[in-house]
Amino acid sequence: MSETELAKVETTEGVEVQAAMSVPPVASVAPVPPQPGMQRIEEHTQWPLLSQMTVAATAGIPLSGFKVRDLLRLEAGNVVESAWPHTEDVLLEAGRVHVAWSEFEVADQKLVVRLTRLA
Repeated sequence: MSETELAKVETTEGVEVQAAMSVPPVASVAPVPPQPGMQRIEEHTQWPLLSQMTVAATAGIPLSGFKVRDLLRLEAGNVVESAWPHTEDVLLEAGRVHVAWSEFEVADQKLVVRLTRLA
């Protein structure tokens, strides 16, 4: 079988059927060499580029039954009840990656998120 052939099938009548497709050659990609001993992300060779990238971080508590109209009616001082246990840490994600656990806290009249442990 050549490199462009997908499969060869022989039928009961002795007729050979070929299913062929053109397969482009795979470009070789040089692997990134490991950097032994790197203890901090700032030591990575691509840090100048990586440090400029922005990623949205989210920490949220599911609110069952909370509707858009409830969101539109929110005012300063309103309290929204959830079924989330107050002793349970909240998942913190960067993009779609779980990076840490956190908890909500009030500091200087603002709601803040404090990291409790890394994922």
